Amino acid sequence: MKLKRLVTGIVIGLAGATLGWETSAQAQMSLKDITNKAPQGIKIGSYFDKGDIANNAATLAETPHGKDQAVYLTSGTSQLGTIWTSDAAEMNLNEDESASMWMFFDNGNTSYSGDGMAFVMQNDERGIKASATDPAGIPATGETLGVWGDDANSSFTDTSKLAASAIQHSWALEFDTFNNHAADSQKEGLLQKGVSSFFDEDIPSAYPHIASGYPGKASTYKINNLGTTGLHYATMNHTGVLNDRNSFLANGEWHHVSLFWDHTAQKMTYTFNDKDASTGNPTPSDAKSYTTDKFDMKEIDPDGTGKIRWGFTGSTGGSWENNLVIFEKVPGLVDANSTAKLTDTTSGNAVTSGTTINSGDRVRLDYNLTYASGREDWKNVVANLKLPQDVSFTSGVVTYANGQKDTIDLSGLSGQSLKTVLSQNLSKTNATATLSLNGKAAPVDSSGKPVVAGTTTSTAVTTSNFVGDNAMTSATLDSFNVKAVNSAMTLAWTGDSANGSSNTIGTTSATAGKSVTLTGKASYVTGSADTNSNIKLHGELNGEELPVTTLKNTDASGTFSYTVPSSALTAESNQLILYASDSKGNNSNDVSYTITQGSLKLAVAPTIAFSGTLTGQHQQLAANDDWDVDVRDTRGTGSHWTLQAAASAFTTGSDGAGTVLPASLMYQDGTTAANLSAGNQVLMDRTTTSANDLTNVSGDWDSGRGLLLDIGSGAAEGRYQGTVTWSFVDAVK
Repeated sequence: MKLKRLVTGIVIGLAGATLGWETSAQAQMSLKDITNKAPQGIKIGSYFDKGDIANNAATLAETPHGKDQAVYLTSGTSQLGTIWTSDAAEMNLNEDESASMWMFFDNGNTSYSGDGMAFVMQNDERGIKASATDPAGIPATGETLGVWGDDANSSFTDTSKLAASAIQHSWALEFDTFNNHAADSQKEGLLQKGVSSFFDEDIPSAYPHIASGYPGKASTYKINNLGTTGLHYATMNHTGVLNDRNSFLANGEWHHVSLFWDHTAQKMTYTFNDKDASTGNPTPSDAKSYTTDKFDMKEIDPDGTGKIRWGFTGSTGGSWENNLVIFEKVPGLVDANSTAKLTDTTSGNAVTSGTTINSGDRVRLDYNLTYASGREDWKNVVANLKLPQDVSFTSGVVTYANGQKDTIDLSGLSGQSLKTVLSQNLSKTNATATLSLNGKAAPVDSSGKPVVAGTTTSTAVTTSNFVGDNAMTSATLDSFNVKAVNSAMTLAWTGDSANGSSNTIGTTSATAGKSVTLTGKASYVTGSADTNSNIKLHGELNGEELPVTTLKNTDASGTFSYTVPSSALTAESNQLILYASDSKGNNSNDVSYTITQGSLKLAVAPTIAFSGTLTGQHQQLAANDDWDVDVRDTRGTGSHWTLQAAASAFTTGSDGAGTVLPASLMYQDGTTAANLSAGNQVLMDRTTTSANDLTNVSGDWDSGRGLLLDIGSGAAEGRYQGTVTWSFVDAVK
């Protein structure tokens, strides 16, 4: 789709009449003013085409969220703008479908904006060339909104012919900002002047409105005779009307619209104003919704294809407005959803709307993203997180359906806002991603300072967006309360475990395959101690929760030993964080331990070359460079290892299918020779004498010792290659 960007300034039209036909009015906002407050949407891609009609006013507009974010349908008087989904992006009528978008109708002095926009589903044979047309076949503007029949100059006495000037085989949801009506005493004069603009005679209180119907169906319209004057005019039969005062639509704000197609019931539900543009939070008290009767499927899909094109039309007449649409969800492209859940891991309870938790309670915030279906994978998803106030977050991880994990980098946290990019696309084979963040409840006042004990604060509702190239979803976390309490309990390491710079920080090295047991004590600064069976230890290792354990009544008051299983330790450094809670609502401070698990590592050059001149005799060649084979063992004194190596055949083909070199890779230690080409051979056996043991296996290799290439007399000239495989045996003893 090729759309040019249009930038417009402020245009002012004035009128002295307040009658029911279109008069010029003031459009008060510039494109920059509008787009600067635009909400996030998805980039308009190849799934949309600009309508192929003469003088199509539709262009693309940039917002602070990026290029091609908005469709700019109209920007002046007597315009028509249309945009349609491509053939490949048609909506499937045989499946449940949902769509959502943001719409803007300007701030055109309330009732004098004109004319509005329409969401249209159509199987018109003209495809992207479809629009309402005037009697001369020219795309129609004004009250038609580009989709309804055109009663220009009261041309029709037959509703079938009027309907034929509309987009055929269609259903439209209109957002009509100009109420087309007039008092009966005014109609004769208007009709004699050729003004016929009375479609909205049945709208209560003559308000701007939302309504739906079938533009190409004769029953949508009614021809009315004006008394005995011989004049006539058309009105429209509106269904599913939603309206409320003149500023219902054109009030200078972005409005959210959601649509849901129930393919079983064959009904459409449309909801208006169900989200706040500035926060993205749901606004159920402001939302207006309507569910249609069962659709006339023969009207919208006469050939029974189960597919239908959809898009937007927008038009203006003498009154005008800036009409813009931002797409949030495109039916069938990607069906994805997201939810937010907060858990008080101290108590083990879910935190729901109105729940009160104590300061110091640890919490886990989970955002669950799910790919349900679609024509494409959900690509390049960016998580724009709005985290709740009164919680200090310390770690996070993304877990995908395929089991892979990514660490969430919290260094980019700005206030309670965090942006993170998912490293994997979501698809049918990798359908979920869970972003889990761990934190601690820490209530603060408006200046960010901790509140006094006994004070309860209430967090605001927060909504996070997950924006991909082709879909976006939102997840809302309800408000909850945090009560400030002064904990009477402290936690400290004891005995040999208290070996760090303080009794709350420690370090140790662990032998591979062995668990680590630490000792500590929970003490009470004030009041009486809780019984051991009421004190729980909560552990987190490398950002992952460990099972909660309970102190034993058989141990001295507050004392404990805590074991980290070897299966939970990684090969490198491990960070353990521990805290205690009791039945009185006390939460201790954190204590931490760095556990370094030893490892056994081999360092050897990735490639080694042998070269020489063939003599027709048996000969041995040393490597051109030193092998430099090193083993580092940090598993602790007394660890044992045996290093073995084996060599493959040497051939001229990279796939092993070429000419074979009559040669063997030999290991010479001065007294014996071992043939690596015959299988695994022991190069060295060692028991370590230090916690950080470095052994240079090749330290005494020279021209007659170490690994040598033994070549037979029948070797032919060429370039040969093979592989040496190194292995440790009896590595843990």
